[in-house]
Amino acid sequence: MLRIPVVSNASNLASALCGVVCGAAAVLVTQRVARSRRAAIEAPAAWSGDNPGFHIEKAEEQMYKRFLQVQSRVVLYPDGRKADFDIVGHPRGEYKFTVVFVFHSSDRTVTLLREFAQAALPHAALVYGLVCGGYDPRKHISLKHAAECELSEEARLEGGKWTALLPGNDHPGVLESKWCRNRFTPFLCVDPAPAATPGSRDAEEYLSVMRVPVEQLKALLLGGQMLTPSLTTCVLALARLERGLIDFD
Repeated sequence: MLRIPVVSNASNLASALCGVVCGAAAVLVTQRVARSRRAAIEAPAAWSGDNPGFHIEKAEEQMYKRFLQVQSRVVLYPDGRKADFDIVGHPRGEYKFTVVFVFHSSDRTVTLLREFAQAALPHAALVYGLVCGGYDPRKHISLKHAAECELSEEARLEGGKWTALLPGNDHPGVLESKWCRNRFTPFLCVDPAPAATPGSRDAEEYLSVMRVPVEQLKALLLGGQMLTPSLTTCVLALARLERGLIDFD
């Protein structure tokens, strides 16, 4: 709403009106610039499988396999160099897993897990993370179905409104690390309910479930206390929530 000040003569009135109009114009320009910048930030880049000419030279050789598999991969570089790598992955899950950010709109809290991580020893034993688990083609009909099952098993929750957090429908998932074939697909789930019949957890799992305010979650992110796939999913989900860019399935 524009407020025109009380003035004593025509000259002062003209000056006051000019100031009000100029001020309003400046506000409009500022708002348009802000909207333009926000739109540029909010639009995620489309998936691009960028490869300037790297090729796997020959069939990969299996070096080790138990729960995980290690393969030898020889890569031919665009400039003619060759390099031999050990590539780790989980073939039984088709190298796919899911991570779920659970947001409760009533009190702006997030469901978080505090769980045992076998590789964390001897420095620590427990780490923070989101609901996370592998895709199993023998049990799951889709990545979302895998995420729903993990939500039931680990957090004892079900339902809610879901949205995928990666752009487009052809994104293969985020690499777990540069030497690992596993890729994760992050999801946002808003306002799930307690599971009527929660799924059973794996025998080796040791975890507790908690709900933390968003500000506390951000402090944990900055403190380096969270597993990397969960950290990435938190960043993606918080960006969507803060900008209102949610397209539920």
